[in-house]
Amino acid sequence: MKRIVISTIALIFVLSFNGLLFAKDDSSGKLSYPEVVGDVLWVRPLGVVHIALGATAFVISLPVTIPLKKTGEAKEFLITYPYYYYLQRPLRKM
Repeated sequence: MKRIVISTIALIFVLSFNGLLFAKDDSSGKLSYPEVVGDVLWVRPLGVVHIALGATAFVISLPVTIPLKKTGEAKEFLITYPYYYYLQRPLRKM
């Protein structure tokens, strides 16, 4: 029994490092059709939720950011960047 456990752990350890060898290098940034569908049906709706949570966090952080005069930076980080990434980005760009 001990031998089976050790060999299973060793096999899992060895196979866990081979994933990068089979990864496809797609540095062009262009998405395939299934990736675009996933972007439209999964990523963009979650992005709207992300923007809503960011807006909520921005409003909650106002008592801290107003005295520190960091309201603009907080708005860019929590609302503006997610908005442009999720809603203004073209479909075939990632």
